[in-house]
Amino acid sequence: MALPRFARNTLHSSLAGASTALGSLLSVVIVARMLGPGGAGNVALGIWIVGTLVTLCDLGLPITIARFVPDLEARALHDEAGNFARAYYPAILATTVVGTAALAALWRLAPVLEPRFPILPFDDVASTVWLSLAVLFALQAIGNYGLSQLRGAQKFDEAARLTAISLVIQLSGVAAGGYVFGPVGAIVGYGGGSLLLALYTLTHIKTGGRIDNELKQRAWRFSLASWGVGLIAAVVWSRTELAFLNHYRGPHEAGLYSAANTLATVATQAPLLMTGGLLALFSQLHAVGDKAGLKRAFASAVRFMSFLIFPACFGMAAIAPALVPTLFGAEFSEASTAAAVLVAAQAFGAVSTVSSALLFATERNYFLVRTGVAGAAAIVAAGMLVVPVYGLMGAVVARSLIQFTIVAASFVYVHRALDCASPYGSVARIVGSAAGSAIAARAVVDIAPTPVGIGFAILLGVAVYFALARLTRALPDDDLSRLTDLVGKAPAWLTPLLSPVVQFFAR
Repeated sequence: MALPRFARNTLHSSLAGASTALGSLLSVVIVARMLGPGGAGNVALGIWIVGTLVTLCDLGLPITIARFVPDLEARALHDEAGNFARAYYPAILATTVVGTAALAALWRLAPVLEPRFPILPFDDVASTVWLSLAVLFALQAIGNYGLSQLRGAQKFDEAARLTAISLVIQLSGVAAGGYVFGPVGAIVGYGGGSLLLALYTLTHIKTGGRIDNELKQRAWRFSLASWGVGLIAAVVWSRTELAFLNHYRGPHEAGLYSAANTLATVATQAPLLMTGGLLALFSQLHAVGDKAGLKRAFASAVRFMSFLIFPACFGMAAIAPALVPTLFGAEFSEASTAAAVLVAAQAFGAVSTVSSALLFATERNYFLVRTGVAGAAAIVAAGMLVVPVYGLMGAVVARSLIQFTIVAASFVYVHRALDCASPYGSVARIVGSAAGSAIAARAVVDIAPTPVGIGFAILLGVAVYFALARLTRALPDDDLSRLTDLVGKAPAWLTPLLSPVVQFFAR
């Protein structure tokens, strides 16, 4: 029997997530080892600038495509679904040209503007850095649109294939570019991660698609609201602290923060990209009016994401004092404590992707705008008031507290407005089990802070987590039954790996 579509999408999203997480980690390690904290800080700031500008210029259209195409397919409106990405393609091309031109202009204008307005970054790097940012921006902006089209069409296997190949291109580009040209070359090398997706977009999506006017207006409303959410998320959930740390404390502390943030990203990236199919699933259930199914799917998604994310984050936080200098070098040792705090707190924010997907699917993303505005104001205030005084740790603690508040508000709203209760009991048992495994792992690295000790700490942490999660029955029988069915339908090479794990918890 074939694996259900949602399970296939989740599997392929997981593979793409693993490639993305590995690429992110290894790229930062390469830059850190090659350029040190100062160079790593400049590269990290450049990546953040490009990511923020991509969000500014995408008009919320990528998430709109991922939301509406599966909805249209569920309603058997296949022509509209096929034309949807084409209808909005000219808008993306136009904004990409504007963004690329703006960055390229700074290549020439930065030396003139800096003496008059000393707020531009990269004063210790050649002005060609702005040209490298323009190249990276163009590739990411076009590539992201193609990725959203693949996800909307539920071609997650193709997205996973392109992402995996892009990993090799990105790592090669970052290493070669950083070695020859320093931070400027490393930034261009990051563009390798979006090169294939950009080529896919340019060769597979054409302009000229037409859709119904009422649908177009509805989609634009959703898109602009999502755009607002994305802009706010770029401040609240992205690495905005890099800009403040770079400005007030210098690229050295920005580089330390980049290393700490990388561990947080790696710990959550693979589980997060398993949610790639959630928006499509929630959208389809909402489209056909299956409220009971939507509630069940939401609760199960929260449990599964918690089951994966909390042990990953708590475990990474536990071994951070040994892992940070091992990966990034002794120069980054002072980032260990900040990394531990940031990674542990990141677990709560990562689980909120489930509630965000539900709000997008039910077209209630305006709530994310409201909470995001408050969060963005708090982040900026912390950047101006806390970071100059307390530096790296101030940025980490402020970010963690603000994000936790926003996450709590989103789950309360989902419960009250959509009657989708969160499985707090299961989550509490999962958090307790993850905390126990983290304590065990930390005890090992305190005794043996070596690569061998780190490996043993991970194995012990996994064993303790599995034992505690089984003892506390963290996952209910219904979830385990669904997992058993899915494992039985999984590809032949995957079933022998997953089946013993599921059977262990089902006993």
